[in-house]
Amino acid sequence: MKIKAAVLNQMGAATPYAQSKPLGIEEVDLDDPGHGEALVRIGAAGLCHSDLSVIDGNRPRPTPMVLGHEAAGIVEKLGPGVDDLKVGDHVVMVFVPSCGHCLPCAEGRPALCEPGAASNGAGTLLSGERRLHRNGAQVHHHLGVSAFAEYATVSRRSLVKIDKELPLDEAALFGCAVLTGVGAVINREGVGWFERCGDRSRRRWLEFAPGGGGGRRTANRRGRPLG
Repeated sequence: MKIKAAVLNQMGAATPYAQSKPLGIEEVDLDDPGHGEALVRIGAAGLCHSDLSVIDGNRPRPTPMVLGHEAAGIVEKLGPGVDDLKVGDHVVMVFVPSCGHCLPCAEGRPALCEPGAASNGAGTLLSGERRLHRNGAQVHHHLGVSAFAEYATVSRRSLVKIDKELPLDEAALFGCAVLTGVGAVINREGVGWFERCGDRSRRRWLEFAPGGGGGRRTANRRGRPLG
């Protein structure tokens, strides 16, 4: 299918980007989902510093590439082998697909998935395939997502089903900003979802603010008494 997408053709463009315009809105071809994949209509996508790091060349990736990885959308089509999602489901995209079989995945650390990291670096989906093309040539995926587009074909391992009542523009932040911000607090600082300080009147919890400027600001937390 033909879709419009934000394509990065070359890294390291001169600043200001308003003049050099490193991203171009172009028409590209998107393949149907293969085995273990899904086609998602993008409902919302956020701009993350990881996208900017690819644009400026600090995080080298193969080009041309459709950027965007912090996103949420609606499942439009399922590939063979996907039996735990259905068309119409709302999903958040995850920037590291987890194979479920490598050592980190087996140890409960899917964010360190080895095949996921390898495919992300190569600009492919977890399967090793590229579902994006332009004028017959392959276009690379960003972190297995490429969400700066109308639609994305992604691995089922890059999707998390969510409640349909959650607005997609808020849900998208859980794909990176909230995920990394909460992870920094929980895993590095050892803080639980809330800390009990005596009786209920002194209970304190973490306050995470979607839309507050990405992972760093999401990690900012305040304790407030309940009741």
